Amino acid sequence: MNWLERFLLPPHCQLCGATADQDELCASCATDVHVIDTGCPLCALPNDDHSICAECAKQPPHWQAAQSCFVYDGAIMQLMRRWKYGKHSSAERLLCEAFAGWIEATEFTTQATAIIAVPMHPHKLRKRGFNAAYQLARSASRLLKLPLLEQALKRDHLTDSQAGLDKAARQQNLLGAFSVNEQALKGHQQILLIDDVYTTGATAQSCSQLLTRAGATHLHLLTLARALPPKSNTLPLTS
Repeated sequence: MNWLERFLLPPHCQLCGATADQDELCASCATDVHVIDTGCPLCALPNDDHSICAECAKQPPHWQAAQSCFVYDGAIMQLMRRWKYGKHSSAERLLCEAFAGWIEATEFTTQATAIIAVPMHPHKLRKRGFNAAYQLARSASRLLKLPLLEQALKRDHLTDSQAGLDKAARQQNLLGAFSVNEQALKGHQQILLIDDVYTTGATAQSCSQLLTRAGATHLHLLTLARALPPKSNTLPLTS
């Protein structure tokens, strides 16, 4: 859009339609974005002191570290839905930029020597046209200067939607869904696994278990957003 079009058709907030700079978010909607400052080091659940949460202490995950940029609520949830289900390119751009901005602002570091995105089944990928986790992983690959192993992890079975399922049902739903290409993984024992949203952790658990069996010795999970458990109390966040 050139300057004249900008003048005649000023940009608007993606969520509420109010005037905003460069088709991003207005000041009001931006306050509804919650950055995770401190969280459980194993599941990224927001907390005050970076301590391991009760759930992870009881049953540690298959990965060794986890971080997430934002809470999956408010503006982030709306933008994710616009991107994944509405296919709004402006929402994709804004979320990928926010993800990259978080990596730079936090000076994110990892032991990983390569990145793997949680894959989609080919049928679902064709239907949607893109994999949000892969798009985020591409951004991380460029910023962190780490190779993106596109063929190392595959989704072999088209499973039912995970929406509305509890953790146990999600784990059952994912049995046999993924496979590892050990040749593509060769030479990389420390992996940064990237997904778009952490809900119960069942998908990441399934992927991590397979990667560990294939020889990965350190797995670092990074997601754009972290869903809060049902009836979660107010947690320390930054708007």
